[in-house]
Amino acid sequence: MASNQQVLQEAQAVLQRYRAEKLPQQARLMGRRLKRLVATDAAIVMIALIIGMVHPLGTSGIILTLFALLLGSLLAVLTIRPVQPPKVEELQKQPLKLLPDRTATWLSAQKPALPAPARRFADAIGQKLSRLTPAVDNLPEQNPAALQIRKLVSEELPELVQGYVDLPESLRKEAREGMKSPDSQLTAGLDVINQALERIEQDLASHDLDKLATQQRFLELKYKTDPQL
Repeated sequence: MASNQQVLQEAQAVLQRYRAEKLPQQARLMGRRLKRLVATDAAIVMIALIIGMVHPLGTSGIILTLFALLLGSLLAVLTIRPVQPPKVEELQKQPLKLLPDRTATWLSAQKPALPAPARRFADAIGQKLSRLTPAVDNLPEQNPAALQIRKLVSEELPELVQGYVDLPESLRKEAREGMKSPDSQLTAGLDVINQALERIEQDLASHDLDKLATQQRFLELKYKTDPQL
């Protein structure tokens, strides 16, 4: 029988996985709803102001405006649905700036089919993909780093995971002669991808730091040595 400490540790692990998987998705959904809510209410208020400049709204007009704000707010919130995970073949068609986020959404949808050790690496990969999104926003598509990211994120990662998911469950834990089990192969492969993403993340950060240092040296040379300034 499991001890209280073991039960507590398992509960904490489940909670951490929930936070890693669900909270970022919920935050993005709430952000989209908030943006639409603000835009809708702003449009209603603007229309009311324009009408009020032509003809005073009066009490009934104010009540109608408030009702329109309430109705518009409800529609703005309720009409936005959670983002559905893309199909694996759609990932390669995604623009680079959307690719990490869309791949993270796809990977999260595959996690229930993955063994526990692989899920931990999937969590780590998902977190790195989330951090990678702003880093690739202004990265040219033909940049070597962009090409590396696209191949890793839209081809190699999906091929690894999809290849495992397509296997019958009865074969996933079986080790063939001279080969590890599919469970072990998947976990090892995700570990490699996780490390590759970490190196990419570090390289991009290093590039930004070098760029900042170069700009700082340029400013020093220009403003400290130029007698005309």
